[in-house]
Amino acid sequence: MKKALIITYYWPPAGGIAVQRWLQLSKYFKDNLWEPIIFTVRNPNYPIFDHKLNQQVNNDIKIIKVNAPEPNNLISFFEKKSKQSDILYKLQQQSKVETSFWKKLLWSIRGNLFIPDSRMFWIKKSYKNLNKYLLNNKIDVIISTGPPHSAHMIAYRLNKKHKIPWVSDFRDPWTSMDYLKKMNLRKFAKEKHAKMEKLVLENSSQVIVVGKTIQKEFLEKYNIESEIIYNGYNPADQINDHILLDKKFSIVHTGSFLHYRNCDDLWQTLGELVNLDNSFSENLEIKLVGNIAPSVLNSIELFNLNNHVSITSHVDHLQAKIIQRSAQLLLLPIDRIENPEFVITGKIFEYLQAKRPILLIGPPKGDAAEIVKSCSAGLIADFNDTETLKKIILEKYSLFIDGKNHCNSVGFDKFSYPHLTKEVIKLLEKVIND
Repeated sequence: MKKALIITYYWPPAGGIAVQRWLQLSKYFKDNLWEPIIFTVRNPNYPIFDHKLNQQVNNDIKIIKVNAPEPNNLISFFEKKSKQSDILYKLQQQSKVETSFWKKLLWSIRGNLFIPDSRMFWIKKSYKNLNKYLLNNKIDVIISTGPPHSAHMIAYRLNKKHKIPWVSDFRDPWTSMDYLKKMNLRKFAKEKHAKMEKLVLENSSQVIVVGKTIQKEFLEKYNIESEIIYNGYNPADQINDHILLDKKFSIVHTGSFLHYRNCDDLWQTLGELVNLDNSFSENLEIKLVGNIAPSVLNSIELFNLNNHVSITSHVDHLQAKIIQRSAQLLLLPIDRIENPEFVITGKIFEYLQAKRPILLIGPPKGDAAEIVKSCSAGLIADFNDTETLKKIILEKYSLFIDGKNHCNSVGFDKFSYPHLTKEVIKLLEKVIND
């Protein structure tokens, strides 16, 4: 049986979407006559924990862990929080521009000194640990997945030392990622990021990306060809078909609702419809499940929707899927960042599995919109297109009233993790045979 060493920072009990890709793909390696060996960190600083995901890790999978310094832990000294990662998480994900001098300073320090990312200190220790492991164990291919892109730097060193084929997997872009632009990067830091990105792409035996926009970026910037392996859903998580739909006209969002996903256009449209139609007002329920940015809550209050909102701070992965299956409409807001076309949030594939209508708010020609359209899984409104939003919502509400709010999606089986794993294995076989 061939063996693949998979270097990933995110692994159970990490919660959120970052852990799902290789947790799910690795489950089906042995079905394809490959053995996955997971390398991860022993003392992680995850923004979200989901301990129930430990139950999804195959009992016979080999996992190697290393202790690694976490500079993010130091940030906790600047605010009194029960979880050390809370302030960093807010800085990265939830808050708009922070006005606190200390927060701005920490943000700038992180961007300019911790390169490629704040997990940089696990590179040296991980290389030393894995170098020793590889001297005594045969591995056919190394896979690194980022972000954090420090995982790629570990793999780069191992590839140079042991000449083992290496596949780099990009779940997000690197130098074009929007949060880098918020870090007030100096010229030297920008150049260092770009140099590392180019180093990884040019030295990988194969590059994998999660969508067409990242694929196009790497081709145009570095003339590097890459293969698309989308994120997906796990059919083993299928929920019983007899789950009842919500009795109210529920618009559901699961997962972190961060400030750059806030959709004033939607809240404005819903607010207007609530004021105009008593029936709509009585039936509307906005269900938000996960971490909600203060700016999102402020917008909801601004448009007088508080009485229509139910908030659940966090549920486990399986419960989230049950909530999705009960929804009348699944809300998929695309990140309102500089290059939103590349964003393919992982929840899109779980939404497809839920077989409920999707409302995507974002670029109609973006990667996520193309997936929704290809599966006939929902409707799309561009940012700030309140006219289209109103039309979609009224159409779906009318179907809800008539008991006909169905979703006849097609062709989404290609996004199941068993299918995607077969595609990964094909790439691995090609890499080791070239």
